[in-house]
Amino acid sequence: MNARGASKFFGSRNSKNVKSPLFHSMEPTGPLEQVPLTRKPSNLSVISSSTATSLYWSSSHQYHLENIPDDVLREIANWCNPATNLRVSLACKRLAILFRPYLYNSVDLAYTDLCRAGLKVFSQRPTLTRYIKILILKPNRNSGWTKSLDKSIDEVWIIDVLQNIASQGDLPLLTTFKWYGKELPKDSFWLTLRTHCPDLRNIGTSVGQKTLQAFKSDDHLFAFRNLTGFHLYTQVVERWTMFNYQMERDLPETLWEMLFDSQALEELTLDGTCFSDANAWNLKPVFSGRWPGLRRLALGNVFYDDSTDNDNSVCKFLQEHSNLEQISSLGNMSYSPTAMACLVSLPKLQTYRGKLQQLKDGGGLTQIRNIILTPIC
Repeated sequence: MNARGASKFFGSRNSKNVKSPLFHSMEPTGPLEQVPLTRKPSNLSVISSSTATSLYWSSSHQYHLENIPDDVLREIANWCNPATNLRVSLACKRLAILFRPYLYNSVDLAYTDLCRAGLKVFSQRPTLTRYIKILILKPNRNSGWTKSLDKSIDEVWIIDVLQNIASQGDLPLLTTFKWYGKELPKDSFWLTLRTHCPDLRNIGTSVGQKTLQAFKSDDHLFAFRNLTGFHLYTQVVERWTMFNYQMERDLPETLWEMLFDSQALEELTLDGTCFSDANAWNLKPVFSGRWPGLRRLALGNVFYDDSTDNDNSVCKFLQEHSNLEQISSLGNMSYSPTAMACLVSLPKLQTYRGKLQQLKDGGGLTQIRNIILTPIC
Protein backbone atom coordinates (compact mmCIF):
# COMPACT_ATOMS: atom_id res chain seq x y z
CA MET A 1 0.00 0.00 0.00
CA ASN A 2 1.45 3.40 -0.98
CA ALA A 3 1.07 6.88 0.48
CA ARG A 4 -2.05 7.46 -1.64
CA GLY A 5 -3.76 4.44 -0.16
CA ALA A 6 -2.57 5.21 3.35
CA SER A 7 -4.03 8.68 3.17
CA LYS A 8 -7.52 7.26 2.72
CA PHE A 9 -7.24 5.67 6.12
CA PHE A 10 -7.04 9.14 7.59
CA GLY A 11 -9.97 10.64 5.75
CA SER A 12 -12.68 8.89 7.76
CA ARG A 13 -12.16 10.44 11.19
CA ASN A 14 -15.80 11.59 11.26
CA SER A 15 -17.27 8.16 10.58
CA LYS A 16 -19.95 7.21 13.14
CA ASN A 17 -18.37 3.89 14.14
CA VAL A 18 -14.85 5.27 14.55
CA LYS A 19 -13.50 4.67 18.06
CA SER A 20 -9.76 5.55 18.10
CA PRO A 21 -7.89 6.42 14.89
CA LEU A 22 -4.23 7.22 15.26
CA PHE A 23 -3.99 9.88 12.60
CA HIS A 24 -6.30 12.21 10.74
CA SER A 25 -6.10 13.71 7.28
CA MET A 26 -4.38 17.02 6.74
CA GLU A 27 -6.56 20.10 6.92
CA PRO A 28 -7.16 22.37 5.13
CA THR A 29 -4.77 21.17 2.41
CA GLY A 30 -6.67 17.94 1.78
CA PRO A 31 -5.61 14.29 1.86
CA LEU A 32 -2.01 13.13 1.82
CA GLU A 33 -1.94 12.33 -1.88
CA GLN A 34 -2.26 16.05 -2.65
CA VAL A 35 0.91 16.89 -0.70
CA PRO A 36 4.18 16.74 -2.68
CA LEU A 37 6.41 13.98 -1.31
CA THR A 38 9.37 16.36 -1.43
CA ARG A 39 8.02 18.23 1.60
CA LYS A 40 6.99 16.76 4.93
CA PRO A 41 3.53 17.74 6.14
CA SER A 42 3.78 19.85 9.25
CA ASN A 43 0.42 19.20 10.88
CA LEU A 44 0.08 15.42 11.08
CA SER A 45 -1.13 14.80 14.61
CA VAL A 46 -2.47 12.14 16.90
CA ILE A 47 -6.15 11.88 17.75
CA SER A 48 -7.23 11.49 21.36
CA SER A 49 -7.42 7.92 22.67
CA SER A 50 -11.09 8.51 23.40
CA THR A 51 -11.86 8.30 19.68
CA ALA A 52 -12.22 5.17 17.57
CA THR A 53 -9.93 2.10 17.55
CA SER A 54 -10.34 1.29 13.89
CA LEU A 55 -9.59 3.01 10.61
CA TYR A 56 -11.82 3.06 7.55
CA TRP A 57 -11.05 2.66 3.88
CA SER A 58 -14.57 3.67 2.97
CA SER A 59 -18.02 3.66 4.51
CA SER A 60 -18.45 -0.01 3.56
CA HIS A 61 -14.97 -1.41 4.39
CA GLN A 62 -13.54 -1.39 7.90
CA TYR A 63 -9.77 -1.75 8.50
CA HIS A 64 -8.33 -2.45 11.95
CA LEU A 65 -4.86 -1.39 13.01
CA GLU A 66 -3.53 -4.94 12.73
CA ASN A 67 -4.51 -4.95 9.04
CA ILE A 68 -2.20 -2.06 8.19
CA PRO A 69 1.11 -3.32 6.74
CA ASP A 70 4.34 -2.44 8.54
CA ASP A 71 5.72 -0.55 5.56
CA VAL A 72 2.72 1.80 5.58
CA LEU A 73 3.19 2.50 9.29
CA ARG A 74 6.89 3.15 8.74
CA GLU A 75 6.04 5.59 5.97
CA ILE A 76 3.67 7.37 8.34
CA ALA A 77 6.35 7.53 11.05
CA ASN A 78 8.81 8.96 8.56
CA TRP A 79 6.48 11.89 7.92
CA CYS A 80 5.74 12.64 11.58
CA ASN A 81 7.70 14.60 14.14
CA PRO A 82 9.30 12.85 17.17
CA ALA A 83 6.57 13.93 19.60
CA THR A 84 3.87 12.43 17.39
CA ASN A 85 5.81 9.19 16.97
CA LEU A 86 6.24 8.94 20.73
CA ARG A 87 2.51 9.28 21.37
CA VAL A 88 1.69 6.76 18.66
CA SER A 89 4.22 4.26 20.02
CA LEU A 90 2.33 4.23 23.33
CA ALA A 91 -0.80 2.86 21.63
CA CYS A 92 0.33 -0.78 21.58
CA LYS A 93 3.39 -3.03 21.75
CA ARG A 94 3.51 -3.53 17.99
CA LEU A 95 3.80 0.20 17.33
CA ALA A 96 6.30 0.62 20.16
CA ILE A 97 8.62 -1.91 18.52
CA LEU A 98 7.97 -0.68 14.99
CA PHE A 99 8.64 2.96 15.85
CA ARG A 100 11.87 2.42 17.81
CA PRO A 101 14.14 3.47 14.92
CA TYR A 102 12.32 6.81 14.79
CA LEU A 103 12.22 7.31 18.57
CA TYR A 104 15.92 6.63 19.13
CA ASN A 105 17.26 8.08 15.89
CA SER A 106 18.44 11.24 17.69
CA VAL A 107 19.17 11.27 21.44
CA ASP A 108 19.96 14.53 23.25
CA LEU A 109 20.62 14.03 26.98
CA ALA A 110 20.55 17.72 27.76
CA TYR A 111 21.20 17.81 31.51
CA THR A 112 22.79 15.81 34.31
CA ASP A 113 19.79 13.84 35.57
CA LEU A 114 18.80 12.94 32.04
CA CYS A 115 22.31 11.68 31.31
CA ARG A 116 22.22 9.55 34.44
CA ALA A 117 18.78 8.06 33.74
CA GLY A 118 19.34 7.58 30.02
CA LEU A 119 22.68 5.84 30.36
CA LYS A 120 21.34 3.50 33.02
CA VAL A 121 18.61 2.44 30.61
CA PHE A 122 21.07 2.04 27.74
CA SER A 123 23.49 0.02 29.87
CA GLN A 124 20.66 -2.37 30.81
CA ARG A 125 19.07 -2.44 27.36
CA PRO A 126 21.90 -1.87 24.85
CA THR A 127 19.69 -3.06 21.99
CA LEU A 128 18.00 0.36 22.09
CA THR A 129 21.26 2.07 21.23
CA ARG A 130 21.45 0.18 17.95
CA TYR A 131 19.00 2.71 16.50
CA ILE A 132 20.93 5.83 17.57
CA LYS A 133 22.39 7.95 14.78
CA ILE A 134 22.88 11.22 16.67
CA LEU A 135 24.02 11.24 20.30
CA ILE A 136 24.53 14.48 22.26
CA LEU A 137 25.56 14.42 25.93
CA LYS A 138 25.58 17.45 28.25
CA PRO A 139 26.62 16.24 31.72
CA ASN A 140 27.31 18.78 34.47
CA ARG A 141 26.06 21.42 32.08
CA ASN A 142 25.11 23.90 34.83
CA SER A 143 27.81 22.96 37.32
CA GLY A 144 29.22 26.47 37.36
CA TRP A 145 26.00 28.11 38.53
CA THR A 146 25.54 28.20 42.31
CA LYS A 147 21.75 27.89 42.07
CA SER A 148 21.79 24.90 39.77
CA LEU A 149 19.65 22.01 41.04
CA ASP A 150 21.57 19.47 38.97
CA LYS A 151 23.62 17.01 40.97
CA SER A 152 27.08 16.41 39.58
CA ILE A 153 27.73 13.19 37.72
CA ASP A 154 30.91 11.19 37.26
CA GLU A 155 31.91 11.86 33.67
CA VAL A 156 34.36 8.96 33.73
CA TRP A 157 31.42 6.63 34.45
CA ILE A 158 29.51 8.07 31.48
CA ILE A 159 32.41 7.48 29.11
CA ASP A 160 33.00 3.97 30.47
CA VAL A 161 29.33 3.06 29.88
CA LEU A 162 29.39 4.41 26.33
CA GLN A 163 32.72 2.80 25.56
CA ASN A 164 31.41 -0.56 26.72
CA ILE A 165 28.25 -0.18 24.61
CA ALA A 166 30.24 0.83 21.53
CA SER A 167 32.82 -1.94 21.96
CA GLN A 168 29.98 -4.49 21.95
CA GLY A 169 28.89 -3.21 18.55
CA ASP A 170 25.72 -1.60 19.87
CA LEU A 171 26.24 1.81 18.22
CA PRO A 172 26.51 0.62 14.61
CA LEU A 173 24.51 3.49 13.07
CA LEU A 174 26.12 6.37 14.97
CA THR A 175 26.93 9.26 12.62
CA THR A 176 27.18 12.19 15.07
CA PHE A 177 28.58 12.37 18.60
CA LYS A 178 28.94 15.57 20.64
CA TRP A 179 30.21 15.87 24.20
CA TYR A 180 29.63 18.89 26.45
CA GLY A 181 31.35 17.71 29.63
CA LYS A 182 33.80 19.42 31.95
CA GLU A 183 36.74 17.55 30.48
CA LEU A 184 37.73 15.82 27.26
CA PRO A 185 36.95 12.06 27.31
CA LYS A 186 39.90 9.70 27.61
CA ASP A 187 41.75 8.97 24.40
CA SER A 188 40.85 5.26 24.24
CA PHE A 189 37.19 6.27 23.98
CA TRP A 190 37.80 7.91 20.59
CA LEU A 191 39.64 4.82 19.39
CA THR A 192 36.62 2.70 20.35
CA LEU A 193 34.23 4.99 18.47
CA ARG A 194 36.47 5.07 15.41
CA THR A 195 36.79 1.29 15.42
CA HIS A 196 33.20 0.26 16.13
CA CYS A 197 31.17 3.14 14.62
CA PRO A 198 32.03 3.01 10.90
CA ASP A 199 29.56 5.74 9.93
CA LEU A 200 30.73 8.28 12.53
CA ARG A 201 31.54 11.44 10.58
CA ASN A 202 30.56 14.33 12.88
CA ILE A 203 32.34 14.62 16.24
CA GLY A 204 32.53 17.33 18.87
CA THR A 205 33.97 17.68 22.35
CA SER A 206 34.58 20.26 25.04
CA VAL A 207 37.82 20.49 26.99
CA GLY A 208 38.61 21.61 30.53
CA GLN A 209 41.56 22.87 32.52
CA LYS A 210 43.20 19.44 32.63
CA THR A 211 42.92 18.76 28.91
CA LEU A 212 42.97 22.29 27.46
CA GLN A 213 46.59 22.03 26.34
CA ALA A 214 47.28 18.34 26.83
CA PHE A 215 46.79 17.34 23.20
CA LYS A 216 49.38 15.07 21.62
CA SER A 217 50.08 14.34 17.98
CA ASP A 218 49.17 10.67 18.39
CA ASP A 219 45.78 11.31 20.03
CA HIS A 220 43.05 9.11 18.56
CA LEU A 221 40.75 12.13 18.49
CA PHE A 222 42.77 13.38 15.52
CA ALA A 223 42.86 10.06 13.66
CA PHE A 224 39.39 10.31 12.09
CA ARG A 225 39.11 10.84 8.36
CA ASN A 226 36.46 12.04 5.90
CA LEU A 227 34.60 14.01 8.56
CA THR A 228 31.53 16.10 7.79
CA GLY A 229 31.71 17.94 11.11
CA PHE A 230 34.34 18.70 13.76
CA HIS A 231 33.85 20.74 16.94
CA LEU A 232 36.45 21.55 19.63
CA TYR A 233 35.62 24.12 22.30
CA THR A 234 35.79 25.22 25.93
CA GLN A 235 32.58 25.33 27.97
CA VAL A 236 31.21 28.84 28.50
CA VAL A 237 30.81 28.26 32.25
CA GLU A 238 34.01 26.31 32.83
CA ARG A 239 36.26 28.69 30.85
CA TRP A 240 36.07 31.21 33.69
CA THR A 241 38.10 28.85 35.89
CA MET A 242 40.88 28.33 33.34
CA PHE A 243 43.82 30.43 34.51
CA ASN A 244 46.84 28.21 33.86
CA TYR A 245 47.48 28.03 30.15
CA GLN A 246 49.84 29.23 27.47
CA MET A 247 48.38 31.74 25.03
CA GLU A 248 47.99 30.66 21.41
CA ARG A 249 49.62 27.31 21.83
CA ASP A 250 49.92 25.37 18.57
CA LEU A 251 47.53 22.49 18.13
CA PRO A 252 48.98 19.19 16.87
CA GLU A 253 49.67 18.99 13.15
CA THR A 254 47.61 15.79 13.08
CA LEU A 255 44.50 17.84 13.87
CA TRP A 256 45.04 20.07 10.85
CA GLU A 257 45.89 17.07 8.67
CA MET A 258 42.62 15.44 9.72
CA LEU A 259 40.65 18.58 8.88
CA PHE A 260 42.41 19.31 5.59
CA ASP A 261 41.89 15.70 4.49
CA SER A 262 38.15 15.96 5.22
CA GLN A 263 37.07 17.61 1.99
CA ALA A 264 33.41 16.87 2.69
CA LEU A 265 33.46 18.99 5.86
CA GLU A 266 30.20 20.90 6.36
CA GLU A 267 30.48 22.08 9.99
CA LEU A 268 33.52 23.39 11.87
CA THR A 269 33.83 24.79 15.40
CA LEU A 270 37.15 25.83 16.97
CA ASP A 271 37.05 27.89 20.17
CA GLY A 272 39.72 27.89 22.86
CA THR A 273 38.48 30.96 24.71
CA CYS A 274 39.55 31.12 28.36
CA PHE A 275 39.25 33.53 31.28
CA SER A 276 41.04 36.49 29.71
CA ASP A 277 40.77 37.93 26.23
CA ALA A 278 43.27 35.35 25.05
CA ASN A 279 42.73 32.15 23.12
CA ALA A 280 44.54 29.06 24.37
CA TRP A 281 45.04 27.78 20.82
CA ASN A 282 46.62 29.17 17.70
CA LEU A 283 43.79 28.94 15.17
CA LYS A 284 45.42 30.78 12.27
CA PRO A 285 45.99 27.58 10.23
CA VAL A 286 42.22 27.23 9.81
CA PHE A 287 42.33 29.91 7.12
CA SER A 288 44.54 27.63 5.02
CA GLY A 289 41.74 25.09 4.75
CA ARG A 290 39.45 24.76 1.76
CA TRP A 291 36.17 22.90 2.16
CA PRO A 292 33.78 23.41 -0.79
CA GLY A 293 30.74 22.21 1.14
CA LEU A 294 31.33 24.13 4.38
CA ARG A 295 27.99 25.52 5.59
CA ARG A 296 28.53 26.32 9.28
CA LEU A 297 31.61 27.99 10.75
CA ALA A 298 32.14 28.93 14.41
CA LEU A 299 35.47 30.39 15.54
CA GLY A 300 36.91 31.75 18.76
CA ASN A 301 39.44 34.56 18.72
CA VAL A 302 41.99 34.12 15.93
CA PHE A 303 43.68 37.52 15.57
CA TYR A 304 44.50 40.22 18.09
CA ASP A 305 44.96 43.07 15.64
CA ASP A 306 43.32 44.28 12.44
CA SER A 307 46.32 44.17 10.14
CA THR A 308 45.98 44.15 6.37
CA ASP A 309 47.50 40.67 6.18
CA ASN A 310 44.93 39.33 8.63
CA ASP A 311 42.07 40.95 6.73
CA ASN A 312 43.34 39.45 3.49
CA SER A 313 43.50 35.98 5.04
CA VAL A 314 39.94 36.20 6.35
CA CYS A 315 38.48 37.65 3.15
CA LYS A 316 40.23 35.12 0.93
CA PHE A 317 38.97 32.30 3.13
CA LEU A 318 35.39 33.59 3.07
CA GLN A 319 35.45 34.10 -0.69
CA GLU A 320 36.55 30.48 -1.14
CA HIS A 321 33.60 29.29 0.96
CA SER A 322 30.60 30.80 -0.77
CA ASN A 323 28.29 28.04 0.53
CA LEU A 324 28.51 29.28 4.12
CA GLU A 325 25.03 29.66 5.60
CA GLN A 326 25.82 30.25 9.27
CA ILE A 327 28.77 32.02 10.93
CA SER A 328 29.33 32.32 14.67
CA SER A 329 31.82 34.56 16.47
CA LEU A 330 32.55 32.76 19.73
CA GLY A 331 34.32 34.00 22.83
CA ASN A 332 36.29 37.11 21.95
CA MET A 333 36.32 36.57 18.21
CA SER A 334 35.75 39.76 16.25
CA TYR A 335 35.94 40.74 12.61
CA SER A 336 37.47 43.98 11.38
CA PRO A 337 35.25 46.29 9.27
CA THR A 338 36.99 44.97 6.14
CA ALA A 339 36.50 41.33 7.12
CA MET A 340 32.91 42.00 8.18
CA ALA A 341 32.17 43.45 4.75
CA CYS A 342 33.46 40.23 3.17
CA LEU A 343 31.39 38.19 5.59
CA VAL A 344 28.05 39.85 4.89
CA SER A 345 28.65 39.63 1.13
CA LEU A 346 28.46 35.83 1.22
CA PRO A 347 25.59 34.91 -1.13
CA LYS A 348 24.06 32.14 1.03
CA LEU A 349 24.65 33.54 4.52
CA GLN A 350 21.41 33.41 6.50
CA THR A 351 22.45 33.31 10.17
CA TYR A 352 24.98 35.33 12.13
CA ARG A 353 25.75 34.64 15.78
CA GLY A 354 27.91 37.07 17.70
CA LYS A 355 28.08 40.22 19.78
CA LEU A 356 25.99 43.29 19.02
CA GLN A 357 29.03 45.52 18.52
CA GLN A 358 30.03 43.42 15.49
CA LEU A 359 26.94 44.45 13.57
CA LYS A 360 27.90 48.13 13.44
CA ASP A 361 30.35 47.28 10.67
CA GLY A 362 27.96 44.92 8.94
CA GLY A 363 26.63 47.37 6.40
CA GLY A 364 23.80 45.83 4.40
CA LEU A 365 22.46 42.68 6.04
CA THR A 366 19.63 42.17 3.59
CA GLN A 367 20.15 38.43 3.02
CA ILE A 368 20.61 37.53 6.72
CA ARG A 369 17.42 36.12 8.22
CA ASN A 370 18.60 35.22 11.74
CA ILE A 371 20.77 37.19 14.16
CA ILE A 372 21.67 35.58 17.49
CA LEU A 373 23.26 37.96 19.99
CA THR A 374 25.71 36.43 22.45
CA PRO A 375 27.08 37.73 25.77
CA ILE A 376 30.63 38.97 26.07
CA CYS A 377 32.24 35.76 27.30
